[in-house]
Amino acid sequence: MSASDRDLLRAWRAGDRRAGGELISRYFTSLYRFFASKVASASEVEDLVQRTFTGAVEGLDRFQGQASVRTWLFAIARNILKQWYERRVKSRARESPAPARSVADLGAGPSTVLRLRHEQRLLVAALQRLPLEQQMLLELTYWERLKARELAEVFEVPEGTIRTRLRKAKLELRGTLDALTRDAAAIETTMKGLETWAGELRAAWRG
Repeated sequence: MSASDRDLLRAWRAGDRRAGGELISRYFTSLYRFFASKVASASEVEDLVQRTFTGAVEGLDRFQGQASVRTWLFAIARNILKQWYERRVKSRARESPAPARSVADLGAGPSTVLRLRHEQRLLVAALQRLPLEQQMLLELTYWERLKARELAEVFEVPEGTIRTRLRKAKLELRGTLDALTRDAAAIETTMKGLETWAGELRAAWRG
């Protein structure tokens, strides 16, 4: 019987590097996927994943166990991604007067995903054009299947706030799809099959 995340975390905290390696193995793909949909460079994706695990190691003593290990790791990843994004936005501002609103403005695009059907590429393109917080919220909901309670832990807001933000993010996604294509059928198929597309995209982001 495999050890639980918490058991591995406790062993890691006590200095068991093998336990740490097993925990990293469990969550590497999910974290890689989290960054890969927002960062164009594979080397940067790997660096951000490494920084997430480094942050976990450094924060072991502060982990109280109220959240799951999984949501705790995503909370660390979210903060690291926000720092990366803010640095990129500041750097871009020195080169272009147009403000960056999303990761698409920083160079990420659907071409970073290979062998996807039209609706899937459309969904990725729309997600990458949303404000970063909305993109993270939708992807963690549909790709990682986090519940509202878990999302509240990641985003550090009440569960009711998460539900409100999620409704708004879905509306924003629909509006972005409208702006990207005149193909009404493709938009309807993408929105109605959001969970199905997301499940297939989840498999596509393997790192």
